[in-house]
Amino acid sequence: MNFDTPAERKGTNSIKWDSQAIANIASNPEAEPFWVADMDFLPEEHIKKAGMALSDLGVYGYPAFHSRLEDAAAGWLGKKHGWNVDSGALTFAMGMLHGIASVLDLFTEPGDKVLVPSPMYRPFREIVQNNRRSLVEFPLSYVNGSFLLDKERFSSAMDGVRCILFCSPQNPSGIVFTHDELSFVLEEAARHDALVISDEIHSDLVHPGATHIPMGKANEDIGARCATFFAPSKTFNIAGEHCSFVHFSDDMMKNEFRAREEAMRLTEPSILIGDLTIAAYEHGLEYNRELCAYLGKSMDAIKAALQENCPEIKAANGNASFVTFLDLSEYYGRIEEEVLSNPERYEGGQGVGVLSRFFGVRASVAMNDGTWFGSDWKEFVRFNYGTSRERALAALSRIIDAVKAL
Repeated sequence: MNFDTPAERKGTNSIKWDSQAIANIASNPEAEPFWVADMDFLPEEHIKKAGMALSDLGVYGYPAFHSRLEDAAAGWLGKKHGWNVDSGALTFAMGMLHGIASVLDLFTEPGDKVLVPSPMYRPFREIVQNNRRSLVEFPLSYVNGSFLLDKERFSSAMDGVRCILFCSPQNPSGIVFTHDELSFVLEEAARHDALVISDEIHSDLVHPGATHIPMGKANEDIGARCATFFAPSKTFNIAGEHCSFVHFSDDMMKNEFRAREEAMRLTEPSILIGDLTIAAYEHGLEYNRELCAYLGKSMDAIKAALQENCPEIKAANGNASFVTFLDLSEYYGRIEEEVLSNPERYEGGQGVGVLSRFFGVRASVAMNDGTWFGSDWKEFVRFNYGTSRERALAALSRIIDAVKAL
C-alpha cells in the first residue's frame, strides 16, 4: 500500500469532510479535517474488490452468511492477537455502540454505578446517562505527556460500582494497557461483582513495539463477568457499515444478548457489511501490518516535530490507532483570552470549544476539542493523523505557527 497517497474524500458524503460539520466544531467551513476518527487511506484491495463485485452485480437481496462472518472474525482474532476462540463464542452486533448499550441495559439496572476512565469517548457518557445509569468518571493520571492507570485510585473509585466501561487501547489517550493492568481491572471487577465491557475498536491498530491483549483473553485465568467488543471498522476504515462482534465470558450472557438481538430483529447483517467484513478479515492482515507500521512512523514524526519546533505542545502516549491527544496547557490561557476577546472572529455552532475554534480559524485545522471528552480536558485537542504523513505534518506546522503567533 502507498499510504502517502490519501483518498480524495471531499464531496463524497463523508461527515469528516463535510463543510457544515467542520464549521460546527472549527468556526471555519474551509478548515482541513483532522477530527472524526476515520482515515483517508484507500481500502485494502480485497475489500475494494468485494464492494465492486456487489456493485457490478447490481442485486442487493437477502444474504446467506450463516456462520461465515463469525468464522472470519474468529480467524482474525487468532491471526492478529493470538486469541484462539471458537466462532460459536462470537456474536455479531449491529455496530459497537449499539452492542455496548444493549449489554449495559441487559446486565445492569437503572441507577447502577458505571465507572468510565476519562478522558472518555463522548458516546460512552451518553450511553450511560441515556440508559439512566449513574456515571462514575474516573480521571486517568496525567504526567508530562503520558496518561496512566493509577491502581490505588482505581480501587478507591470502585465502591458500589456495578459495571466498568473500558476502552482498550484507550481513546483518546492512546494507552496500550499491559497484561498486568488488564488483570488488575478484571480482578477489581470480580471482587466487586461488576461487569466489564471492553470496547476494543482500536485494538488492531497498535503500533510496532506495543502489544494489544484482548480483555477476554486476559480474563481466561480470572473469570470476571466480561464482554469484549471488537470490529473491523477502524482497522479497515469501514466504520460506515456498523459491524462489530462481542465475546462473552459465559454462555448465559451470550444467550441473553442473542435473544435480545433476535427480539429486536437485529441479527441479520446487510449484504455489504458481510462481504466487506469477510474480505477484510480473511485477506487484510498484510495491509494491516503495513498500516500499523506507517501510523507508528507518523506518530514518531509528530513527536519529533513537536520536540524540535514547539516542545511546549505534547502528544500523549500515542502507541495505538491514528488519533492522539495534544496537550496545549502551556498556551491555553493566551488562546482562551484571544478567542473570548474576539467572539465575532471565532463564532461557531454547537459543541465547540476554545481550542477547536482557535485552531479552526488560525490554523485552518479542524480537531475535536478536549471538552468533547470531558470538562476536565479543555486544554487538549484530539488530532487525527490517519492520513498521509505529509498532510499531517503540514497541519501540525500550522498548529505550531498559530500558537507562536500569539
